[in-house]
Amino acid sequence: MCVGLFYEKTVTSFDDLRKAIKVLDEDSGIRLVGEKNGRKCLVFVTRFGESFTTMTYSMVRKTGAPGKRLDVDEFVGAYEVATALRKAAPGRIRAYVY
Repeated sequence: MCVGLFYEKTVTSFDDLRKAIKVLDEDSGIRLVGEKNGRKCLVFVTRFGESFTTMTYSMVRKTGAPGKRLDVDEFVGAYEVATALRKAAPGRIRAYVY
């Protein structure tokens, strides 16, 4: 039986989130708990070269799982995606790098 290892690091400050974005591998990602239109959402970040993609999903209330996809955006450069994530989570940062 083969058991895969799963690694996830919690990020709780915006400075640490910016650092994680800059060094994000192409086979890694970031999950951020944010807000859109006054409701909790999940924002996933992936990277391909210098391009970043964010996918925003509604959050299922009882489970915290992703629900309906709300947005997909692309950014060129770490600064641009960090600025978008700051808007998505203007208060306390709850993000996970995997």
